[in-house]
Amino acid sequence: MCGMDEDRDGIRDRVRSSGEKAAADIAQALIGSPAFGQAVSAAVVAKDAANDAQRAAMGALNVSSQDAADRLERRLRALSDRLEDTEDRLDRALDDLRDLKGVVKDLQAAAQAPLVSSTTKKRKPATAKPKTTT
Repeated sequence: MCGMDEDRDGIRDRVRSSGEKAAADIAQALIGSPAFGQAVSAAVVAKDAANDAQRAAMGALNVSSQDAADRLERRLRALSDRLEDTEDRLDRALDDLRDLKGVVKDLQAAAQAPLVSSTTKKRKPATAKPKTTT
């Protein structure tokens, strides 16, 4: 039983090896062929022309293309990022304003404290000093 498995693995390896060699030979022949290079170039040009024609047709029908949708998506993401940044800056500014409001209240309380204590103290009547004659 073990011998049959080894035979299958050996045959499989030989078939795989010969298939890889054949594919490599075909690829090498295609790469070296000027006709194949011209066919690939023509296919690329035809693809670009078809894409341009599709964009023009969709534009004429007022249907947005995938490129336009992608551009719109990028612009929306950029706008969203800017909006988040603005929100963060606004939150920081509001925090700073709250802090300043607290400082102003503390300063107002400190400024009023001496006035309150001086107005609530009772003044002692002034005592007249006896005049001395010499």
